[in-house]
Amino acid sequence: MDIGIDLLAILFCVGFVPSFIDAIAGGGGLITIPALLMTGMPPAMALGTNK
Repeated sequence: MDIGIDLLAILFCVGFVPSFIDAIAGGGGLITIPALLMTGMPPAMALGTNK
């Protein structure tokens, strides 16, 4: 899996924003899991990474 700088920037934003939302109200996984799946990550790995 070749990760470019643009994908790394997107994943950083997708990691930072849901963490902020999750700290305030919960539910950050609703943003994080679909973003991980869109990068081509297998579903089992995306769910395991989220926890």
